[in-house]
Amino acid sequence: MKQETRELINELKDSKQDFEFYPTTKEMISCIFNHIDDNYINVLDIGCGTCNFKNFYDELAEEKYNNEFEIKKKQFYIDKPENKDYEFTGNYSGYSVSSKRKIDKYYVIEKSKILLDRLHKDIIVLGTNFHESLLIDKPVQSIFCNPPYSEFKEWMIRIINEGNCNNIYFIVPDRWKNDNDLNSLLQRKELKPEILGSFDFLNAEREARAKVDVLYIKKKEERYHRNNLDNIEETAFDEWFNETFKMQDSKIEEELHSYEKENKEKQTIKNKLIECNPKNKAKTLVMLYNEELTTLFDNFKAICVLDLEVLETIGVSKKSIKEAIKQKTINLKNIYWELVFDEVEEITSKLTSKTRADMLEKFKELKTVEFNEMNIYSLIVWVIKNANSYYDDQLITFYKDLSSSQNVKPYKSNIKTFDNDNWRFSDNHSHYTLDYRIICSNHLLGIDVDSWNGKLKTSYKYNSKLKDFKVIFNNLGFKIYRVDEVQEFGKKYYAYDFDGMVLFEFKAFKNGNIHFKFNVEFTKALNVEVARLLGWIRCKEDIKKEFDEEMSEGAEKYFKVNHKLLMNGFTNMQLEFKNEVKE
Repeated sequence: MKQETRELINELKDSKQDFEFYPTTKEMISCIFNHIDDNYINVLDIGCGTCNFKNFYDELAEEKYNNEFEIKKKQFYIDKPENKDYEFTGNYSGYSVSSKRKIDKYYVIEKSKILLDRLHKDIIVLGTNFHESLLIDKPVQSIFCNPPYSEFKEWMIRIINEGNCNNIYFIVPDRWKNDNDLNSLLQRKELKPEILGSFDFLNAEREARAKVDVLYIKKKEERYHRNNLDNIEETAFDEWFNETFKMQDSKIEEELHSYEKENKEKQTIKNKLIECNPKNKAKTLVMLYNEELTTLFDNFKAICVLDLEVLETIGVSKKSIKEAIKQKTINLKNIYWELVFDEVEEITSKLTSKTRADMLEKFKELKTVEFNEMNIYSLIVWVIKNANSYYDDQLITFYKDLSSSQNVKPYKSNIKTFDNDNWRFSDNHSHYTLDYRIICSNHLLGIDVDSWNGKLKTSYKYNSKLKDFKVIFNNLGFKIYRVDEVQEFGKKYYAYDFDGMVLFEFKAFKNGNIHFKFNVEFTKALNVEVARLLGWIRCKEDIKKEFDEEMSEGAEKYFKVNHKLLMNGFTNMQLEFKNEVKE
């Protein structure tokens, strides 16, 4: 492990991306793990590095669960020897094992591009430069930070002042105790830090003489489990506002900007972007955003220094300005991130409705990230990592939905009898190919029987389901151009490519079934790619060994054809934004 870390540190140094990277040790995280008593937490890791906080936390949770399981299991058989033939599951009354602890949501801020590229796809990056990232709009249960030790004081002060959280965990040099500015801040905010443990890095992955304390600061009481980045908590925002915008209190309130005005603002930004027509659209968007944000803050600061009586006469109050700043800041950032996300439509258009919804739901949390070029790059990395995983997962899901006893043929090495009554896709029924003739429920395409007249009707899901079919076909290289409009039971309908070739035909029946006849070449591609993803075949040569003659002929050309995104086209962050304006 140390050798691997040394190689990583050398790579970071060579790329000038070291940023005082000292990986957190397991012993340090153990102090925090033992201090936390919640089964589910969400954390913002500022300067996450290689995500040792999450890695060790998960490892400790696994160890704790297994230890408790073994203790309860041993006691169970001692107390109840008559149950020696029963397998202990950890769910017996009086011997139940606690749920395994986990990090429910893990958010990070990380500056190094090398480390960002190594992050797992499920890790949500909320910023890349700590000094450019707002913390007040990122409400989380806990913040963890192992900061650069040359500037630990500045990091601590900012996190304590701006962190929108209940708990803060620091790993900082032990000299923090003697810093007058820190002690003054803690005293003013009536915060009492607790030292959970003291360590050094003499035997760490990156050796150093630094002596550090694992520090806990309870910032405020937890009134509820904070699981989403959906609201700026009022108390935290009030505190940040009071220190940033100096203004007296008043009782008069002002109405916020209307929805129509915000839409007009968004359209104005789009028009500006189109007028500029620059080569590097990401850089231009960031420039426009910073200009608007600076103007916004300057205007509000100018208002705040006006005489209170003057403000009251025009109905302006501290509360109304505070609300306006909060909403304008959030809305402005949302507008710019949505513009960026709109431009990855080429990526999201290759997702089925469910997987696209999953990705967009995750994106809602990413909109709290500061809008800058590095974070745009981070978003693109996040989209690509998740999209590639989704492309594979949705293909397997489509395959499972079509799998039933009458639709499959076992591999040559897996000839066996399937139970027709209970057959389903599972580990016990694997290593098979789908036939190009498929019988399945007509709900797979959103077709149903009208209960009033017994005639065919397409449900509200039909168009969505049809789009999902197009996505699966397109991702395997078979572009669907047109699908016949379905109107009657028992009648054949067709889907065509751009050259008029039939990609599939289908016929719906009143008994609730639909019969498909897929293009044989598409079926080969589908079988090859799902088999590869599930590990049923490992190379092209396995196709002829396992598939029947009809399905294997020429199928090797479909090995690894499922759509896959590469980073090469995005590294310059020169996003090609659309030129049309949506009214």
